[in-house]
Amino acid sequence: MAHPSNALPSSTYVIDDAATDLQATPKSGKFHSIACSVGGTLTVTGGGVYIDVDVSAADDVHTGFIDPATGVAFATDAAMNTAGDGFYESVSTTARDIVMISGQNIYGKFDSVKSDGTFTGFAYT
Repeated sequence: MAHPSNALPSSTYVIDDAATDLQATPKSGKFHSIACSVGGTLTVTGGGVYIDVDVSAADDVHTGFIDPATGVAFATDAAMNTAGDGFYESVSTTARDIVMISGQNIYGKFDSVKSDGTFTGFAYT
């Protein structure tokens, strides 16, 4: 079993209102958690992002989400409509906006994070 200190963050990145991208480096891996200090919108790419989708109101979004039955992106909007409303994992290369409030934390496997100019917080690798 690994030492518990191996589970602690190895690097901390400040995400400020400058709206610049932060890229996780291969040395430190992916961002695994993000903490919000000032609420706003954060744009993330990477795995582990689940979005609540109302498929009846969605139009041409099927390629941005993974079909849980196949493990790959939905082939058509019709296939996504058949699956119905619910939480779907985002394709890891698709950028997603996440609105966060002060004190909120999110977890995942993020390749990049970016403030829209309102969000301030910390990302950990």
